[in-house]
Amino acid sequence: MASFSTSVALFDFLPVLISAAGLILLANALAFRLPKLKSLVWVAALAVPFGGLCKASWKLIVALSEQRIDWLENVLFIAMAPGFVGLAYALFHARRCWIEPSHKVSGHRMLMWMLLPLAVAASAWLLAPEHRIWFFCLLAITTIANASLLVHAIRTARTGALNWGVTAAFAINFAATLALSGLSRLPDTEASAWIQESVNLLAQTALAGGLWHLSRRLKQALDTRSSA
Repeated sequence: MASFSTSVALFDFLPVLISAAGLILLANALAFRLPKLKSLVWVAALAVPFGGLCKASWKLIVALSEQRIDWLENVLFIAMAPGFVGLAYALFHARRCWIEPSHKVSGHRMLMWMLLPLAVAASAWLLAPEHRIWFFCLLAITTIANASLLVHAIRTARTGALNWGVTAAFAINFAATLALSGLSRLPDTEASAWIQESVNLLAQTALAGGLWHLSRRLKQALDTRSSA
């Protein structure tokens, strides 16, 4: 029996869409700042919300029919791991290029980093197909890459002399994400599901707000340098 209602499952789409908006803004700025990485940046940025939409769809199907489609649920980290790795890589190099205009970037290296989580997961599955080691590998990589993206976002915000509110937004996202890990251990009730969804909404709204300001500053920096 489903551990959440249809209303909870539908609400789960909201934070996904909000985070997608923020990631699209970031991708637009990064693609503008790093034209050599444009295609990979967009693949990475769209992979994250795609995974979220798959998981939200899985929840809705469970709530409506109690049918659990495993592959649809598993797409979450299969898509998010390379997505977050790619975005963290691109943002790191965008900041380096901002500080040092002669800094070189490589699309091949970014592609290799994005494929690494999938290679690790595939190896784990081949070695132990009867266990879910591959899943925990992707979960760990997603967590680390997400944290890395936030660190690079904060460092880039400080480089761009953005106000501390932007830094606070990224810090709120990180704290809320950690809180979700603890809340996931609560008993499966309607009340706990709404608490988790509310915290997730807070996390993604803070992220989108921070990325909006950060993406504007990244493009302003490029425009200023181009017109100089």
